Amino acid sequence: MAEFYKRIRYLMGAPFEITAYGEAAACLEGIDAAFKEIDRIDRLISIFHPQSPIARMNRLSSGGFVPLEPELLGLISSAIYYWQVSCGAFDITSGPLVDLWGFGVSRKKDAAPSREEISAALCHVGSQYLKVHGEGLEFLRDGMKLNFGGIGKGYAVDCAVEKLKEYGIRCGMVNCGSTTFCLGVPPGNAGWRVAIRDPRSERGISAVLLCNQAIATSGDYEKCFYDGGRRVSHLIDPRTGYPKNGVASVSIIAASAMEADVLSTAFFILKEDERRNILDAFPKLEGLIVGEDRSGEMTFSPTPAWSGKWYGRRRFLAQAALALIALIFPLRALATTVYLSEDEALSLMMPGADRFDTEEIDLSPDQLLKAEARTGRRFLESRFRFRVGRMGKEAVGYAMVLDVIGKERPITFLIGINPEGAIMGTEVLIYRESEGSEVRHRRFMGQFLKKKKDDPLRLGQDIQPISGATLSSRAAAYAVKKALSIFEVVYQKGNPG
Repeated sequence: MAEFYKRIRYLMGAPFEITAYGEAAACLEGIDAAFKEIDRIDRLISIFHPQSPIARMNRLSSGGFVPLEPELLGLISSAIYYWQVSCGAFDITSGPLVDLWGFGVSRKKDAAPSREEISAALCHVGSQYLKVHGEGLEFLRDGMKLNFGGIGKGYAVDCAVEKLKEYGIRCGMVNCGSTTFCLGVPPGNAGWRVAIRDPRSERGISAVLLCNQAIATSGDYEKCFYDGGRRVSHLIDPRTGYPKNGVASVSIIAASAMEADVLSTAFFILKEDERRNILDAFPKLEGLIVGEDRSGEMTFSPTPAWSGKWYGRRRFLAQAALALIALIFPLRALATTVYLSEDEALSLMMPGADRFDTEEIDLSPDQLLKAEARTGRRFLESRFRFRVGRMGKEAVGYAMVLDVIGKERPITFLIGINPEGAIMGTEVLIYRESEGSEVRHRRFMGQFLKKKKDDPLRLGQDIQPISGATLSSRAAAYAVKKALSIFEVVYQKGNPG
């Protein structure tokens, strides 16, 4: 049987998982190249990288002509095409609205903006005010800001897949949670089996088999806050300025990850009768829309082309069909629970910070060896991302997001360290195992508080594991050791920080 290799790295604000089948050297080199490509795309389009072309352009926030490199112009041209075909539901000029609702760079919002604020922001939104010509982009209105949410991760996934192909990999998968591309077919299988989660629980509601296809899901559970008990999603209709209600999630299968990413966003925003325009442009498009009425009842609406991949509505499925799904795809083993966003955890951990800066660190070979010696394990990566909480110019704490394998799947931890090198907080952000989620509770995670790099962290001795969650407990202990060891070689040895 062919060997497969899997690596996980936190990029673009999400854990990217890349799997490849084939010869070891080609797979490992291809995976590393794919991660570097994702990082390159992030630095090209992210609004959170201060020196990215998009972040710099948004800071100018004025009309006029801006010269841009061909790749970025091509991506913007594609975005304008999707704006046209989606009747304006997908719009990369929605930056002012994203900022206004608290999902932009500031990421601080606990109440809805006023009607007057929304009307003012809408004056600076609309792809009809973008004009691509020559070697640049012209803004026909002042105050416009671009945001590549809804297209950026999909584009990055496609670019990563192309890198895998360059290294001769013909079977693999690139997954960033909401968007996945499945290359080829795994040995002995009919395709890559991908689950679609219930937006209101840990269970799955469907599973699809994919080969050389992508699937993307847009859901109101991914980024949201509550205003007066009402869920406020990051999926904002750029035509009205308000988040869309009545839809919980949309999953779209397409030939490319970028197209799946864009169209899942557009389908989420569009009304039922408006979606016909997209289905006319993409008649073979496969999609599943999960709605939610005011009583909280779920509805499931597959597109006509979804037949054969849709395993049924919960209200109409017979018990036998549910049992069949359980045999084909064990839902408990693939449950994913998001407990906290990274920003929520940072705010809880460092309430005194007025901002959180991002610092990308590439460990030198010497630093890598020292950090690995501290943990007793080889690292799969050499680049790490710290979030530095600051009050004015003073650093009040450092935090790392780490994905560590538990029993079978990665658990996403956020580890906070104070400037003196002691643990100031530990949180489980995302739990994907079938059991052992109790590991996130204070009675376990609180044992790491005030621990430093020289303190022993032996499970069962210095740290008491959670009963029935030994492997998850071990993953947490390793995440703390790893964070402390990297912090030591980066910030406690005279390195810039």
